[in-house]
Order: sequence, then structure tokens, then C-alpha cells
Amino acid sequence: MKINFFFFIIFFFYSITSNSINIKVVDMQIIIDNSESLKSLYNLVENDQKQFLNNFKNEEASLEIKLSEINELKMILNAQELDKEIDIYNELLNNFNYRVEKFNIHYDNQINIHKNIIINKIVDLLKEYSLENNVDLILDANNYILSNNSINITDFITTKLNEIIIESNFEKYK
Repeated sequence: MKINFFFFIIFFFYSITSNSINIKVVDMQIIIDNSESLKSLYNLVENDQKQFLNNFKNEEASLEIKLSEINELKMILNAQELDKEIDIYNELLNNFNYRVEKFNIHYDNQINIHKNIIINKIVDLLKEYSLENNVDLILDANNYILSNNSINITDFITTKLNEIIIESNFEKYK
């Protein structure tokens, strides 16, 4: 009887371990943030923005001067002339805000396009890793509560991603 029970226990634990699911965890955001390709893109964006940012600062200073002039003219001009100056200022301000928004959207789009390329590369690397290591399930680190760090493959995937040269189709702002 004891031998049967012993075999049952061995068989039970063997069957549990042989049917266990191989699960890994990866932190996609850390991989994206640590991507050399994305860091390189940020440098391109920063260099491309310098000229425009200086122009925007100068134009903003000019608008502040224009607003100060309008405030000084309140005592001198009649209501109609003052409204005309305010309308001119508002049009200049709206044009300025439109150009700044267009500028920001352009760079956001460039970064998002590149991030999507990086995500696709990460997914390819995860598929490859999964096939090579018989992984049944890979979870994002933000979608689980607790795990042993031994199942975290973030560093491995980050290293592999940084070995890949990802072409940047960075489009300069015009």
C-alpha cells in the first residue's frame, strides 16, 4: 500500500511538472525606453528642433512686446482703434500657436512611427525567443501582479534589440 501511494505521489508530481506552462515576463516600456535606436532618434529630433525653438522664442518675445504696447495704448487710443490692435495681436497669437502645435505634432508623429517600428521588432524577437525556448506564454510586466524575477527576459530582449540596426525614416520639420 505504501509503495502504491509512493508511486502515486511520484506520478502526480511528475505529471504536474511535465505539463507545466513555461511563462516569461517582459517589460515592453523599459525595452522601448532603453532602445539605442530611440535614443538616437531623440538626438536627431533635438538637433532638428534647435533652430525652430530659437525662432519660436524670438517670436514669442515679439508677441509679449506687442501685448505690452497694447496695454500702454489703452490710455491713448479710442475703443475702436484699440480693438483693431487687439484683433491684430490675436491673429498673430493664433498663427503662432498654430505653428507651434503643428511643430509639436510633427515630432510626436515621427517618434510614434519609430516606436511602432521598435515594437514590431520586439514582437519579432519575442516570437523568436518563444520558439527557441519553448515558451508558452509571455506577459507584459504591467499585466501581472507578482512573479519571480527569473522569468523576466526584459534585459535579454533589450540586448537583442540593441544589436539590430533600425533604420530611422526621420523626416525633418519644414
